[in-house]
Amino acid sequence: MGLDLIVEGCAKPGHEQEWRQLLECSFPEKQVSDVEVARFREISIPGYERIGAPRVGRDAAANDWILQVQRAKTPEEIAAVLKEFEGYYVVRLVDCDGVPKYSNAGSYEGADETSFRGAFLSDCGDVLSSELLSDAWNHKLPDEAVAYGRSLLTAADTAEAEGRGTTRRRGFLSFLGIGARADPNRRTARNRACRGPLVHFLGRAWARHPCLVLTTT
Repeated sequence: MGLDLIVEGCAKPGHEQEWRQLLECSFPEKQVSDVEVARFREISIPGYERIGAPRVGRDAAANDWILQVQRAKTPEEIAAVLKEFEGYYVVRLVDCDGVPKYSNAGSYEGADETSFRGAFLSDCGDVLSSELLSDAWNHKLPDEAVAYGRSLLTAADTAEAEGRGTTRRRGFLSFLGIGARADPNRRTARNRACRGPLVHFLGRAWARHPCLVLTTT
C-alpha cells in the first residue's frame, strides 16, 4: 500500500485533554475498545469538516457534483442519489492548502482527499534528508506535525535557493480513523509524478493547521 499521511482531525472545544489521551493510547498500536473508538469519534472534528467543504443536501454545488458523478437524470434518480449521499462532504470542490493534489483518496476507508500520498516523498531524495524521509512514517501529534511541516518547508526553500529540485521518475508509486465515506468518484495518485511543490504543500498544510494530528498507514 505504501505511505499515506492522514489528517485525523482535532478535538471539539472542551475535550482537548480527553481527546489527546485517547490518541496517545492508540499511537503505540495498543488495542482500543469499541467504546473508546466511539468516544474518540464523538469528541473529534474531522479534517474534511474544518476546511468548509460543501455538503450534499445543503449546498447546491455539492448537489450538482454528486448528481453529475452518479449520472442521475430522472426525478426518481435525483431523489434517490440525494438521499443516499445526504451529508457527504465534497472535499474536491475545496481549493486550499489542506487538500493535496497528491492523494490516495478513496483507496480504503480513512483515506479521504485531505490525506497526502506520502509514498511520493521517496522521489524527493535530492530535497529531503534521509532523516526527514524516515520521520514521515511516524505518527505525529499537533506540535510534532507543525514542526515536521516547517522542516519540510525549510528543506524545500534550501533546495530552491541552491538550484536543486526533484527530477521526474517513472514508477507506480487506522485504528482510530475518522475519515469520510469512500469517494463515489474514486481516484488515486498511482500515476502522478512527484515534483518539488508537493514538499511545499506538505509543509504549508501542516504549519497552518496546528490543531490537526497526522497518522500514517
